[in-house]
Amino acid sequence: MDNINLRPFNPSKDVAQDLGLGGLSTEYTVTNPAPGGGYWNIPSIWWDDRGNPVVVNPDDAQLFAMEYERKTGTRFDRYEDSGPAEFRAMNRSAMGGGLSDLAGRR
Repeated sequence: MDNINLRPFNPSKDVAQDLGLGGLSTEYTVTNPAPGGGYWNIPSIWWDDRGNPVVVNPDDAQLFAMEYERKTGTRFDRYEDSGPAEFRAMNRSAMGGGLSDLAGRR
């Protein structure tokens, strides 16, 4: 997976686009089981260096997120249970999605 050069939405580089998901999109968050236990919210829209979005399925999003963490040292938030993770994902959407960092912890 070292050749994957995709990243989560970056508001300083990327512009929200209509990807057929119900309007302009910056990220479409999925709640998956996290490596090591619990759950995490990860994007299923990943962006290339030219600002082009790629929508991926939840399984590929999982692989991309693990590789992104490995490469960058940046961590996606973890939650003990799926309920709080899903609630947080819903709140992110209501607050503008990718306009704030989904991954940002080191």
